Amino acid sequence: MRATFCALLLAGICTASGLEGYVVPGLETGEVLMSVHVWGCVNVPGTQLLPAGSDLVAALSAAGGPSADADLTEVRMVFDSTESIYDLESFLMGEGPPVPSLVPGVTVYVPRSTSDWWKEALDVAYKLLVTANLVWIMLDR
Repeated sequence: MRATFCALLLAGICTASGLEGYVVPGLETGEVLMSVHVWGCVNVPGTQLLPAGSDLVAALSAAGGPSADADLTEVRMVFDSTESIYDLESFLMGEGPPVPSLVPGVTVYVPRSTSDWWKEALDVAYKLLVTANLVWIMLDR
């Protein structure tokens, strides 16, 4: 139904009366866009509209790039019932296979790095020491 409406609209057979303020991706720019869901350790998670045929790097770039605690060695791409894992870190080091192209509706998940657990532990310990120091100073007076 939607594809038929868009085809008729492009052909000029019907008009989009009453649709002011709505955007039909691709009609204004002439390019076909696809939605890709990017979750996990990225700066702007959510659904991104990308040109058809975009790859994993384009999806992560549209999501503001990976966050500092992202694990780029196990980026997951899930579509329907299939899941694939890609080592983006190897690619960025010039060693990995080419970046995979994405299909419309795919979900990309960037996991959190487990090797940085000590940073969180150190942060918690620091906050506890600061709190204990403040309590000690307040009780000493």
